Amino acid sequence: MTPPLVIPPTSTVAASNLTHPKDSWRGWSVVGATFVSLLFSVGVLVVYSFGVLTSSMAAEFGWSQLQRSMLFVSFALSSTVAGPIWGAIADRVGARRAALASAALLAASFFGLAAIPNDLLVAHAAFAAIGLLGSGTLPPTYASVVVGWFDRRRGLALGIAMIGVGVGAAALPAIAAKIVTDYSWRHMCLAYGLMVLLLSVPIAVIFLRAYPEKRGPRDTTTSAIRSTVTAALRQPRTWVLAVFAFATGGLLVAGVTNFVPLLQSRGETLVQAARYQAVLGIALIAGRLIGGGLLDRVFAPRVITAVLLFTAAGFFILRDANTPIAYLIAAIGIGLAIGSEIDFLAFIVSRYYDRAAFTTIFALLFAIYSLGATAGPPAFNWLVQISGGYQTGLLVCAALTFLLSLVMFMLPRYEAAT
Repeated sequence: MTPPLVIPPTSTVAASNLTHPKDSWRGWSVVGATFVSLLFSVGVLVVYSFGVLTSSMAAEFGWSQLQRSMLFVSFALSSTVAGPIWGAIADRVGARRAALASAALLAASFFGLAAIPNDLLVAHAAFAAIGLLGSGTLPPTYASVVVGWFDRRRGLALGIAMIGVGVGAAALPAIAAKIVTDYSWRHMCLAYGLMVLLLSVPIAVIFLRAYPEKRGPRDTTTSAIRSTVTAALRQPRTWVLAVFAFATGGLLVAGVTNFVPLLQSRGETLVQAARYQAVLGIALIAGRLIGGGLLDRVFAPRVITAVLLFTAAGFFILRDANTPIAYLIAAIGIGLAIGSEIDFLAFIVSRYYDRAAFTTIFALLFAIYSLGATAGPPAFNWLVQISGGYQTGLLVCAALTFLLSLVMFMLPRYEAAT
């Protein structure tokens, strides 16, 4: 008599994994959903539309330039604090659940912002709420889902998914300006809430699926997250990545935000300067695609080292030059670096650390990046003010970017992909 077939407890997971192997077409549908989700993420909706939104609010309420700009501080600080918290939640309950919950809360936050009275404290509370509740839609949460589906093409998948940020940054401010001009900033907030609720959330519900793999009990998961994060904090490479995150956030965002004013100070018209800014945007998208593809084929620190060397050269050339070729080199260098930095962080975290705490560690590094991005532009403008020009600030950016490239070159090898 033939003995009965005993099916091991993990057979369901194994069968599921065979149905959807790594780097399969199903993973690319997840990349598409992530692209859309990041297009309507809190970083895109607030950061890139902040000027349009708050300028209209200030005109209606009579706020000063300083009062208006301080609203961004409330948002930035709250999102910086909340990002790692959402990362820990994602590792605990699953990135898909965390992203969907945060997206719904983000939509509700925009609906609430649309109803605020002329009260600056209420406005600060509203922007802080958007940062606290919507930070689960930042790149770390979605990257956690993407890396689970890919191994050989992980870098390319992350790069394509992250292009959603660039597309949103290019398209949504113009849409926001049109709504504000034809209607009001309150209608813009309502429109943004509906975009998240009716476009981002449904697509994520249908297509954003976690890779089918067995998860341990909650206590075991929490213990694995805690032990992985604790071990990571003891490793020098983690602190190197933290320095990279803070420095690139500060240096590159300072370069982007001052690029047009710098070119205007060299005699370029606003239209001409905007054209070079457009080149920067194109280089950003190219950096995501080219850099993402290279991460799958070349040791990741070597890729980012090469990008940073090019960026340092761009900063240095821009220091004294006033020719189109210099402007193009600088625009391409800054754009490539911005297009590669977050993809690199997501990729290297997925290779260096256990998947159990991927979102937590990546979110911590992303928060450090946000702190750098918040501090960088004021520091650069301070150098411009005390030196009477852009030369000193650009020289500092070139030197620090060059030093950072050398540090990244020294990062250790990672083990086989997990």
